[in-house]
Amino acid sequence: NATFFDDFRRKHSGPLRFFDDFRELADLDSIDSTLYGMIETVVSSRGSVFAGTWFSTFSGYIVRLRGYYGMSKYFTYYSWLDRKFFMHEWMNVGSGSLFAREYPVAWTGIDGDKFVDNDSEKPRKKAREVVSVDGGTFLERDTLYPRDEMEEAKAVAESELNKLGRGLAGRPMSETPALLGAFRGHVSCDVNVDNSVVYWNEPQGHRDYAFKTPFGVGTDKPKYLAFTPDGGGFNNIRMSFEIILIIAAALDRILVLPPEQPMYLLRNDAAKRHRGLDAFFDIESPSFQKRVRVITMEQFVMKEGLVDIEGQPQGQFPADVEEFDHLATAAKECNKGMPKKKWKEGDLTSCDIVHAYLSKHGTTPEISASHHQCLVFDKGMFDTGKPDDEEGASEFCSSGKRKMVFLTKEFDEPQLLYIQAGKPPTRMLSHYYGYMYFSDVAVGNYYKRLVRDLLHYRPEINCAA
Repeated sequence: NATFFDDFRRKHSGPLRFFDDFRELADLDSIDSTLYGMIETVVSSRGSVFAGTWFSTFSGYIVRLRGYYGMSKYFTYYSWLDRKFFMHEWMNVGSGSLFAREYPVAWTGIDGDKFVDNDSEKPRKKAREVVSVDGGTFLERDTLYPRDEMEEAKAVAESELNKLGRGLAGRPMSETPALLGAFRGHVSCDVNVDNSVVYWNEPQGHRDYAFKTPFGVGTDKPKYLAFTPDGGGFNNIRMSFEIILIIAAALDRILVLPPEQPMYLLRNDAAKRHRGLDAFFDIESPSFQKRVRVITMEQFVMKEGLVDIEGQPQGQFPADVEEFDHLATAAKECNKGMPKKKWKEGDLTSCDIVHAYLSKHGTTPEISASHHQCLVFDKGMFDTGKPDDEEGASEFCSSGKRKMVFLTKEFDEPQLLYIQAGKPPTRMLSHYYGYMYFSDVAVGNYYKRLVRDLLHYRPEINCAA
């Protein structure tokens, strides 16, 4: 109902543009409509001004992308008046809600080795204006930037000199050693979009390609991390996946992607209701594959679940012979609803068949990215059982009086870790940088760059945007 926007038409001097206005120009009809929300995310993140919704993980991700691009914090607002200017002042993660908004520590100074608690933007000289309310009372509020100032700041963020330094949110090269050898990424489209939508580095810097995790323990047989996706909307799924990706990379485990399945609010396309994470993120890119080993659930079952005709296991986690065909089918594509199939545990849906198999062979760690817990990566604790920075970890976890859970060799011992991230008590719904604490700041920043530089949308999404 476009009449919802009538107030904007009356009060805005310029034209209003809607997503559908660009249907022909961006050839939107040739693109899976399920991707429209991701396209809109990129478009919104490049606006001169963005006003988002408090508590929205969709708005939150747009704010983070604006940070990756180096956009000025003074051009990001929230529509809830009590929170309108919250992005204009520095706030450390833990000082507020862990998921209602994003925090600048996710993008500021992450190419360096030191913890930062401020950005490089100069304080804005706030102007005040008096606004009439109901013709009688008056309200004082901060005025917005004039448009010429907004465009000037945007130009600074996009200048050649700031392609790696990330504009107003960046740091000089002397403070960002991880950028040595790095180049801003590239997307092949019909037109050049690199300066407008590409925020990630590809290739990453020399030190990132030489990085070895301090928490990996070599074994004769490969270790895996499998998981179930979050049951909420797409950005809840993304937030959960970021945490799981980092755990797999830090422990040097092969990450097993869940079967393609219907996702909440992303199943309106009757021709394709089942999707995997690789439908949205560029997981197949050479850069991603070099940094994190990834296989599908179908590949995992065919490699590690096989048994021969005599019932002898061919892999680490053999499936029952009489049930293998059902498992192999469900590993490729599953559904949490009907129909159900006969299984030892009773009549199960196809997704439950995969869950039963992973539960039988895997270990689910007692971790949860909730307000009650935080996960600590400390090399001393991992190697010797004595933390290098217990004080720092305790301070980080003190927000909300969360329980510290240390990553240990015992945690890493099982050959198959199975994180049931879809629902309590092991749901992974939090910003990864608010849930995970790295005693070594340089190591923590490596994983922040891993998320920034690898976990970006597929080319067709960025091209359309």
